[in-house]
Amino acid sequence: MWRTCLREITFVDQGTIVPPTAALFQGEAAYSHLLEVICGLGSPIIGETEVMSQFKAFVVGLQSEHAAIRDVSERLLADAKTIRARHLVGLGSRSYGSAVRRRVRDCSRIALVGTGMLAGKILPFLRDDGRQLDLWGRRDSLQWDVTGITYRRIDANAAATLAGRTAIVVAAPIPSSGIGRLRARYADVVRLIDLRAEGRLDPPPPFPSVVTLDDIFVELNAAAQISDQCAASAREEVRRCAHAFVTRATLHPSGWHDLCA
Repeated sequence: MWRTCLREITFVDQGTIVPPTAALFQGEAAYSHLLEVICGLGSPIIGETEVMSQFKAFVVGLQSEHAAIRDVSERLLADAKTIRARHLVGLGSRSYGSAVRRRVRDCSRIALVGTGMLAGKILPFLRDDGRQLDLWGRRDSLQWDVTGITYRRIDANAAATLAGRTAIVVAAPIPSSGIGRLRARYADVVRLIDLRAEGRLDPPPPFPSVVTLDDIFVELNAAAQISDQCAASAREEVRRCAHAFVTRATLHPSGWHDLCA
């Protein structure tokens, strides 16, 4: 089973009885469905990159008995890379980054929490606006260019209260209790931008203003025309890739090509 923030996809053997509420895909339809999900075409923000990273992690964790799934996954990732480069490059990251930047224009200081892919995509939109930018994470060192940025360990003791009209941007799966401790390090926090999918189940502590992941989705969906055009082109290529796969490759009946989502 591969789990994302929004769905569960299970690879099953032929003849397996699946729940009546599950959608079952086989052969070309299964490949097409997986490729759309990996490319971010089934995500609230079209073209987002997190789901592809999640699939890569899923593939790395496959055991030896899942060799058939691994083989198909390598082809899926190769096709996804091509489709993203032709139709979706930067689309999801621009969406997240620009949406966050619009929400912090009235702040003189930004606290960005996270050192993963999502934070890395947002960072360029925040670092060149002349604001004080604090980056919080758990790593001892970063491979990123942190010129002009203050990097702080989120688990370190606070040396002083940090001044300035501050927005906290959470782009990492930290618990709400951690957000509360981070808030205590700033003198004037006016807004929280909570990009955690977990925020629905673990609501943040009270802030003067809170922007959730759902709020960002609503804003971006209001201006989705360009994304829809890119997605239409990408889905057409998904169909071509799926047809090429089933006509050129040998399908093994050991389980990869039936799945329920």
